[in-house]
Amino acid sequence: MEQQLKQRLVGAVVLVSLAVIFIPVILEGPDDEWSPRDHSIPEPPRVDYRAAMELPLPEVEPEEGVAPAAVVEPPRPETEPSTILRPPPVKPLVKPVPAAAPAVQPTPDGGKLKPGWYVQVGSFSQPANARGLRDSLTKAGFNAHLQQVASAKGTSYRVLLGSESSRELAEQLLGKLEKPLSKTGIVIGIGVPEQ
Repeated sequence: MEQQLKQRLVGAVVLVSLAVIFIPVILEGPDDEWSPRDHSIPEPPRVDYRAAMELPLPEVEPEEGVAPAAVVEPPRPETEPSTILRPPPVKPLVKPVPAAAPAVQPTPDGGKLKPGWYVQVGSFSQPANARGLRDSLTKAGFNAHLQQVASAKGTSYRVLLGSESSRELAEQLLGKLEKPLSKTGIVIGIGVPEQ
């Protein structure tokens, strides 16, 4: 009997709580948040988004003995806000490039390669790339040269090692290049009779 009493009391509590929740909603009717809204689209704002016209600056005649300034900085306020933190100036990480790069010099002896066997390490369309490879090979102890070659596609710049008196010596030079530097190349003859 006690079990049935507990079940009836729980059922009565559930019914009373549901009645407390739903009877006021049913009797009062819909609130503003439940009522249908007007779905008309408002008119666009009447704002002109065009930029204001810039007025021309008055011409200023330079004073005698003073060169005209190339860039005019805007005036700074007399007192700057103390809340603005400015980072310290940063030094550039890259060294400045010289104003004029030297022209490609095909060989150190004035422009002509002497006849012999060479190892061609690379061919570039940009002279700066060829110069970089030539300089790195020279620092590694090789006798490196640049040769400017005109072709149907344009001018190219070959990086050559040598010259050797025989093809066998040039192939040995190629072997010395491949082992420590992991560079590859081909053996070519310049001004030598074909064999």
